[in-house]
Amino acid sequence: MVVIKENKDDLIHEIGINYYSKLSDFAGIIGYSIEEENNEVKLEFNPDRPDLFSFYALKSNMKIFYDGNYRIKPLFEKSDKLIRVDNSVKSERPYVMSFIARGKPLGNYYSHIIDYQEKLHETIGKSRKKMAIGIHDLDNISPPFLFTMRDKKTLEFTTYDNFHGTAREILEKHDKGKQYRQLISSDTMVPVILDSKEDVMSMPPIINGLKSKIGNNTSKLFFDITGTDYNAVLSAFYLFAYEMSYIGYEVLIPDADRNTINYDWRKVEITHKEITKLMGLEPDNTVILLRKMGYRCEVTSGGYRVNVPGNRIDVMGPVDIIEDIAKAYGYGRIPARPLKTSGTGVPYTPNEDENIIKGILTSINYQEVRSFILNSEDFYRKTGYSGDVIITNPKSLEYSVIRDKLYPGIISLLAINKRRKLPLKIFEVGQVVASGNQESHLCVLYNNSKAAYSDIYAVLEYLLARTINAGAKVLQGNYNEIISGRGGDIVYENTTLGRIGEMDPSILVDFGIQNPVAFMEINLDKLRNIIEK
Repeated sequence: MVVIKENKDDLIHEIGINYYSKLSDFAGIIGYSIEEENNEVKLEFNPDRPDLFSFYALKSNMKIFYDGNYRIKPLFEKSDKLIRVDNSVKSERPYVMSFIARGKPLGNYYSHIIDYQEKLHETIGKSRKKMAIGIHDLDNISPPFLFTMRDKKTLEFTTYDNFHGTAREILEKHDKGKQYRQLISSDTMVPVILDSKEDVMSMPPIINGLKSKIGNNTSKLFFDITGTDYNAVLSAFYLFAYEMSYIGYEVLIPDADRNTINYDWRKVEITHKEITKLMGLEPDNTVILLRKMGYRCEVTSGGYRVNVPGNRIDVMGPVDIIEDIAKAYGYGRIPARPLKTSGTGVPYTPNEDENIIKGILTSINYQEVRSFILNSEDFYRKTGYSGDVIITNPKSLEYSVIRDKLYPGIISLLAINKRRKLPLKIFEVGQVVASGNQESHLCVLYNNSKAAYSDIYAVLEYLLARTINAGAKVLQGNYNEIISGRGGDIVYENTTLGRIGEMDPSILVDFGIQNPVAFMEINLDKLRNIIEK
C-alpha cells in the first residue's frame, strides 16, 4: 500500500474546501481508504494507481470527474534541451529521459517534489535499482548535457550536501554512496551527467552535485530519469511530468524523447461486446464516463477509440479501461447476476478440518485474526526469517516477502492493539511457504501481564484432546523466538508438530509490546495426517 498524508488545514488551503469535502465520495469511486486523526488526513492506495499518489493529482482528477474539466489539449510543450548519451554508459544505465518544468519559485512545493521523488524511487524504481531521478536548477547549469562514464578515482565533485571528494570516496564514505553503490556494476567507472562546462550535475543513481542543487527559489527545473528498465524510466518520466503540471508548472519535453516515446495519449480500441461481457451492460453515457475518468474518447463503428494519458501507466489494455467505466458508472448500479456453474460443489476437507479447529479455539474465548501473507524484508528480519520466497519484482517493497511462519504477523497485530484491555487471546489459521513447501499453520498467542508457558500449554492440551484424543511431548530446545528453557518442539510419537513457549522479550521490544506473550505454532497438515489415521 502507498500512503499520502497532509495536515488537514494545509490540505484544505491547497485543494480547497470543495474538493476536500469530496475526498470520501471519490474514495468510493477510485478505491482508496481515508482516515483523519489529530488534524492529519491520511489516504491509503493500492499500488495500481500511481498517478494519484499526491493530493495535487487527486484534485486534478476530481476537477475532471466532478466539474467536467476534461483534458483536451496536450499538457507538454517542446524543448531543445536534451541529454546526449555516450555509448560507454549504455551497458551501465542504458535508458535516459528528461524534461523541464518552469514556473514560479518552488517555495512550499520544494518539500513535496522531494517527497514525491523518493516515493517514485521506492515504488517504480525499486529502491533505485530500476530507475533513479535527478532534479536540477536549470539556471545554474549550462546545456547541452552529457551522460557518460568517468574514472571513479579521478572524477572529483561536491555533492548537494557539500561532501567533496572523488567518486570513489563518495561511494565509500558518503551515506548515499554506501547505501546505493552496489547499483553500479563497474569496478573502475561511474555513470555521470555533465553540463557543457564539465561540471557534475549528478552521479546516477547515487547522488546529485552541488552546482545544480535546487531550493525554494528555483523556478526552472531540469529532470533526468535514468535506469536499467525502460518501463520504469518511462513510468517515472510521465508520472513526474504530470505531477509538475498538476502543481502549476509548464512542462517541456525534448523533441527526441517525444518522438521516441509516443506514449502520451496512446490509443486503445474497446468494443461494445467487450464492455457488455465484462460489465453485464453498456451504459448509455459511456463517452461521458470515459471523459470523467480522464480519457479522451471518440465513437467508432464497433465501439470506442480511447486515448490514454501518459501517467496512466496502470492501463495495459481494454479491461483496465472498462474497469474505469464501471467505477464511473457505479458498481452499485450494476445488476447482480447468478453465476453459471458446471456442477455442484462439495466442502473441501482441509477447510472443514480447519473450521473444527477454529470452533475449538473460539469455544475457549480465543478470537480469530488475519495477518498479511506478504510483508517487507525489514519486517521479517526482526523475527529471524528463514524462508526462501522473495518476490523479485513486487508492486510494493512493503509486500515483497512471503511469510514462512504466522507469529510475526500476529505480533504486529498485537502491537496495533496494545492499548486494548488485557488479556489478548488470539489465533490465526493460514498458509505459509516453508522450505519450498506450502503449508497450513495454526498460531495461538496469549498476551497478558503475567503470560506464561503454562497458559499456552493448557490450550495445546485442550486442542489435542479434542482432535486426536491424546497428548504430546514438548522437547526443550533453543530458538531465537523463545526464551531459553521456556519452550520447545511439540512432538507426537515421531512427528514434530510445531513449537510452543514464551516469546523472547527482544522480539516484543522491536514491536513495542510491553507485556509477555506465550504462543504456539503448529503445522496443521501434520496434525491432519494424525487425525486421519
